[in-house]
Amino acid sequence: MASHTINSITDENSKDLHTKLRAISGHPPGAVSHLCYSVEVSAKDDFNPELLGDLSPQPIFCSLPWISDENLRYEETFFQAPPLRMSTKLQKAGYTVVNHLSCYNLTEQQVGKFLATGVRNLFIIRGDTVTPGQRFPKAADLVQYLRDRQKEDGVKLTIGVGGYPYGHSQSKSDTNELRYLKEKVAIGVDFLLTQTLYDAESFFGYRERCKQVGITIPVIPGIYLPHSYSHLQTMLKITNITLPPTLHASFETHAEDPPEQFEAFVVEHFVGVLRELLAPNDVSRDPVRLIHFFTFNKIRLLEKVLLKLKQFL
Repeated sequence: MASHTINSITDENSKDLHTKLRAISGHPPGAVSHLCYSVEVSAKDDFNPELLGDLSPQPIFCSLPWISDENLRYEETFFQAPPLRMSTKLQKAGYTVVNHLSCYNLTEQQVGKFLATGVRNLFIIRGDTVTPGQRFPKAADLVQYLRDRQKEDGVKLTIGVGGYPYGHSQSKSDTNELRYLKEKVAIGVDFLLTQTLYDAESFFGYRERCKQVGITIPVIPGIYLPHSYSHLQTMLKITNITLPPTLHASFETHAEDPPEQFEAFVVEHFVGVLRELLAPNDVSRDPVRLIHFFTFNKIRLLEKVLLKLKQFL
């Protein structure tokens, strides 16, 4: 793997994710003054993790989705599940890894096996499907179980959950969703990572609503860089997000663009979103110091965005 250009926050692999997040969030004040970022990559056979070595600066962590339907077939050979094999590769290369864990049909035995691999940073999701009678019906149930295990085993875990700036499709209201989120955070959540963002205003509004109900943990904006208009449409359907009319029209204008032209639009649009997110940093008491990128393994597209953000990194 190519040698890393590592900034101060990624320099010591011994620093756990919780320590890194506190430093980025200003504990102690001024510990981090530049922009940091993290990436989500998928454990696909065609993904070469050495591509991450070309990123400069390096991400402070890499997250790995856990696709339940694919990984349940590894019950007997759990350690061979693709995300766990990729996790091992990335950790050996010096990256901090955050493993996703879905509640879907998950058992206590599987959780034990998961933790036995050495995983300590977790992003907990309920999953789109819930089977009647499954051990963990909600993400909060799994968070509670993990915190109980932590007390019993003496193993320190860093846990994140999702946030929904455009609203949760299954919530009755924003008020109801935030009340449930606050209860989940109180159980023992260390950070929120938002669902895919397409504009800065939605993030700031969501973060403010979180603060108003007493949620004070770091809220990390998640940026998805679509590599085609059809992939964008697929993601919007999967995530049940309805874009604001002006934003929808902006993307639709480029629906028939050839790949290179659409990619250029995506870079321009999301660099603009990121600049809006970062613009208040000099005067804000809560500056945005960490951005998460959902890459879908399109590392070259991410490189183009990072190049245009060089002044902040």
